[in-house]
Amino acid sequence: MKRLSFLAVVIGLFLPAAALAQSQQTTDVELIRGANQQLAAAIGVRDINAMDKVWAHETYASFIGPLSTVVVVGWDGVRKAWQMRFSQFDRVTISQDDPHVRINGHVAWAVGMESVELLRKDGKSISFDAFVTNVFENQGGQWLLVAHQATPVFRTPE
Repeated sequence: MKRLSFLAVVIGLFLPAAALAQSQQTTDVELIRGANQQLAAAIGVRDINAMDKVWAHETYASFIGPLSTVVVVGWDGVRKAWQMRFSQFDRVTISQDDPHVRINGHVAWAVGMESVELLRKDGKSISFDAFVTNVFENQGGQWLLVAHQATPVFRTPE
């Protein structure tokens, strides 16, 4: 009987902690989804100042866009890459599915699909779907982007 009482006490002590951890995980997932949406919104309005708020300004930040030909590493380069992209288009529209979010300590990633529509300065439009991976790092309680990779979905011609 003493073993059952001890077991009940142990379970009673750890159950609230597990529930609290699960609650925090759920809150962080919501924050990461929000940060992911802020990224899409900043791209949609082509606002570099909005990008400044979403990204971690770190030397290890990285960017590979769907039209990239190189890997950009370091916040200064990432920022310049976004500025260059923004100057190429009159309109950028991104819609995302509900991304899969995984958290591991102070790092999280959101993986999903996005539909992209671009209107070039010359009036030509480009539309495609892309696989997207965004990696976030928790810095001072805020989830900031440290890596973005979007890869166009290859479709065979019909």
